[in-house]
Amino acid sequence: MIKINLLKEKKAKRTLPQPTFVSLKEVKVSDLLKLDKAQYYLSALLWICVLGMGVWYWKISKEITQIKLEIDQLQVEKNRLEGLAKRISEEKKEIESEISALKTEMDAVERSKDILIGLKSLYEPFNNSFISFSSSVPSVSWMFTYSQSLDIENRKLKTEFDLSSFDYASISSYADSLRKKNAEVFISGIERKVTPNGYEYYSTKLVAEKSIGGQ
Repeated sequence: MIKINLLKEKKAKRTLPQPTFVSLKEVKVSDLLKLDKAQYYLSALLWICVLGMGVWYWKISKEITQIKLEIDQLQVEKNRLEGLAKRISEEKKEIESEISALKTEMDAVERSKDILIGLKSLYEPFNNSFISFSSSVPSVSWMFTYSQSLDIENRKLKTEFDLSSFDYASISSYADSLRKKNAEVFISGIERKVTPNGYEYYSTKLVAEKSIGGQ
């Protein structure tokens, strides 16, 4: 006959020995260090990394601050140079404008000088014509009216004057002498007149034209 035991056998529980004061005394500090050596190195490595990151961050922050300061200084210098360049550009424009104005004035002076030189060649005979005409008048003749005009474009000098004389022939001879010095000489009809004192004389109008100024 077989018997089956349905109840499980109770196993004896394993109990850890309770440390006693004597056993604690036997634990050494070196044994504790040996047990936590890996954690110790890991902690040290972690602190070194933290300190390294702190130093690196401080150095980077310092460099960034220095770079920002340099950028600000460069910006200030850039603004100063831009203002200086703008002022120089404005001064350059003013100088170029003054130079242009001076060149214009110099050109005007040169043209005026050329005009004056040209006019001198015209006005010298213009001014001397009266002396020339009056000095060659016969002693028995005289002038009443005298006028002259200058055609600058055609460089022509025109002289008109009234001539009176007691001698009829002297008028003709005077006109002939003028023809030698002038291109054209026109003489109007000679009129016979009488002075209030009863003296007879002859009067006419002479027109003389000649080219001047090198032509």
